[in-house]
Formats: sequence, C-alpha cells, structure tokens
Amino acid sequence: MAFVIRKFDNAQTLGQKLRAMRREANFTMNEMEQKTKIRKVFLKAFESGAYNKLPAPIYARNYLKTYVRALGGNAQYFLDQFEDERGTCDFIGSTRMPRQRTRALQFLVASKFIKVGALLLVGLSVVTYVGVQIRTIASPPDLLVYAPVDGELTTDALIAVSGHAEEGASVSVNGENVLLSQDGYFETNIALERGVNIIAIESSKRYSRPALEHRRVVLNQDRSISSIY
Repeated sequence: MAFVIRKFDNAQTLGQKLRAMRREANFTMNEMEQKTKIRKVFLKAFESGAYNKLPAPIYARNYLKTYVRALGGNAQYFLDQFEDERGTCDFIGSTRMPRQRTRALQFLVASKFIKVGALLLVGLSVVTYVGVQIRTIASPPDLLVYAPVDGELTTDALIAVSGHAEEGASVSVNGENVLLSQDGYFETNIALERGVNIIAIESSKRYSRPALEHRRVVLNQDRSISSIY
C-alpha cells in the first residue's frame, strides 16, 4: 500500500492525528474495528491517548502499525510519535508490569476455557445423541393385545388371540411366530386345556428387548358333557 502524505500540525497529539485521518477517510470506529480486526477499545485508546488501556508495548506497536496502514499513513512516523508520547521503554515500571502480564494471561486463560467449553459441549451433544439412539433401538417395541382379556372364562376349546405390534417387529404367541398384516395387526387361534391356561404374547425387534404380555384364560368344560361327545 502506498503511503499518503498528509500535513499535520506538530502540536497535535498522536490520537488527534489518527482521529483526523480516520474522519478524513470517512470511516467509523466500528468499520475500522472490522477492517483491522483490532478491538475497538484499543483503537479508542490510541485516539484518546489512553495508553494505559493498551496491551503490552510489543502488541500495541503492532496494533498501531496495522491501524495506520489501514488509514494509508506512514507507520514509522506514528510509531516514533507513539514512543515520544508514551515516554517509556518495553520494561515499564514495576508497578505496571504485573498488571500488563495479568491481562495477557487472562486473555489466554479465557481463550482456553472457551475452547475447552466448546469441545465439552460438542462431546456432550454427541454422547447424548448416541445415548438416545441406543435407548431407542434397545427399547421394547409397542405391543397391544386386544383379546383375550386377562382372566377370561370360556367354554370354547379354541380362543382367538389378537392385537397390534409396532412396525418392523415380530410377534410370537406361546413361542409360535404369528404373521402380521401390513398395518401390524395379528390374530391367531390357541387351543386351550381344561383349567387355567397362560398365553404368552411376545413382540421384539432386532437388538431390542422383547415386549411381553400374559393373558390367563380359564377353560370351563363339563366332563360328563364332553364324554358323551
């Protein structure tokens, strides 16, 4: 970038010259922050002469060079004036050095915390998603048994077992597989023995726990009537 030569009033401070250049270039402070990627608080510190609000001198010089070049000025000219006005070397007073180092350390620690927090958040999201998927796969499928009702009393030696199972599931009644219709409906007949019969209806999907329902049915037949036939 070619430097633009401007005539400055030697009585003007560094900040006044920077502000005049920025306004002449018709840039707002927000626009310069976007253009230079330098925080606005530091740009304001340069223009107001609040050098105590700047980071360590080595960083402040780099910020100033970037700012001046973005405005088309002579970086060395402004660096010289910055050194004259600041009036200190890199090893500033003992009362100020800990404060500058602490601020730099705070920025570093905050950045690390943000990165670690983001990684933890991503990791937690992945673990949660995988956990939900595993729980969904392993959960027993939905199973509804319409008939018979539990504790039903009948005199018929055959009883219909019917119900509805979740899509993609298989169904067995007393260990025998039952065919399902396209909408998941099933029905089969079970032969009963005299007395209490326990019917086990089971539904399962691949990798899932089975869903199990039991129905107790009592077959009550008169022996004398049965023997006549």
